[in-house]
Amino acid sequence: MKIFNLVSILKKKGLSKSLFFRLHAWTGIIFGPMLYVICLGGSFAVISNEIDWLFNPNIKSQSGDMNWDLVYKKFYESYSDYELTTMKSPRHKGFAVHSYARSKIDKKTYRVFSNPVSGEVQSIESFWNVQRFFRSFHRRFFITFQNSGRPGILFVSLYGIPLLIVIILGVRVQGKKILKLVYNLRGNRNNKKLFSNSHLLLSNWSWVFALIIALTGIWYAIEIFKPPPSIKTKINPTFSYDNHSDYGGINDKINYLTNVSSSLINGFKPDTVRLDKKNDLIQIHGKTDGLGVFLRSRANIIAFDYGTGNLRSIYRTVDTNYHKIISDIADPIHFGVWGGLYTQVIWFTLGLILSFAVMAGLMLAAKRIPVRYHPSKLAFNCSVLLLFLVLFYSLYGGYEEYSRYAETDPKLYIKFVIFTFSAFLVFSLCILIKLFRLALYKNNKRLS
Repeated sequence: MKIFNLVSILKKKGLSKSLFFRLHAWTGIIFGPMLYVICLGGSFAVISNEIDWLFNPNIKSQSGDMNWDLVYKKFYESYSDYELTTMKSPRHKGFAVHSYARSKIDKKTYRVFSNPVSGEVQSIESFWNVQRFFRSFHRRFFITFQNSGRPGILFVSLYGIPLLIVIILGVRVQGKKILKLVYNLRGNRNNKKLFSNSHLLLSNWSWVFALIIALTGIWYAIEIFKPPPSIKTKINPTFSYDNHSDYGGINDKINYLTNVSSSLINGFKPDTVRLDKKNDLIQIHGKTDGLGVFLRSRANIIAFDYGTGNLRSIYRTVDTNYHKIISDIADPIHFGVWGGLYTQVIWFTLGLILSFAVMAGLMLAAKRIPVRYHPSKLAFNCSVLLLFLVLFYSLYGGYEEYSRYAETDPKLYIKFVIFTFSAFLVFSLCILIKLFRLALYKNNKRLS
């Protein structure tokens, strides 16, 4: 019935400011609770690696020049039953080298943390940690179908559309006042005014950030139906490389090849080494200077024959098409990792601001917005039911993912972080939904 009322209002009112406000309120009330969960989870996903580092002493290490060969050799001295597949240089100063190793016994993938200078293995641990939890929760709510996470990714990504609509409508409602309200918080005469002012201030500080998040989220949905083209590597004649005449006598071959790769692409900085023993191949990934910081490290791949040192191929995303370029830009921008720790902290802060802007907007709707702007009880109850069905499924899906990766119970700090986040999330949602249901039923009684 509310939808028909909305259509009639559209015909009568035209594109007035009042109409934009009604649409903004209606869209926010229906999609707000789920957006709040997605944004809050995404905020912690941005710094999830850093949360692991904070609580896990095995991830801390000395700073110094990265010695790829020592990391490689020291690992196989202690763990001959594993195959080292990937080595990643420390994310920040004080971090250990983060590698992946596949067990030859149980075929599971494990995380390996090593000293970047001495190469000593500090720990080999389960793939399941805080970073994995927040990444999977935010990206797809642990939703899988036939061992594919694509349905979950699509579900979460499509919420970028209502987020984009809410942003556009909100900016249209505020108009020129938006610049003034960024720095000017009006007086709070009562609780209703407090919610209104909080929502305006938080929204105006985060709407540009929210626009970036909405657009990159929508892009993830597009990629479900049209994935980026596969990587086709080739040797470009403009890249010259003379193999060392005594390559076989070089002891530190990985260090040698990473140094060579830096000279093949201007401003190239290797940060990841992938090892393919089956094909005797070594791939070196990294970023470049300038605008290259906005691309994933796998946007630049240089491959060598590990046995002979011969150059196999060179790949650069910037030499391909716009689809692949956008694909490699989306992740660093969405999660704020493009500028290192500084931008991650900024993204985390803005993510929290956006989350609480959504929460304040919903509380404002329950406390102050007239009933004629509310959706029907049925529409709101359906949105809440969907939210809790998704969260309940996440419990099952999260346990299934944990079972695939974990060999033993996760570390105590992982349980603590997950429990604390889950408790805060459920507590805030219960308060919000109770407040809104009271407002809906109260308003409906008043009308009867």
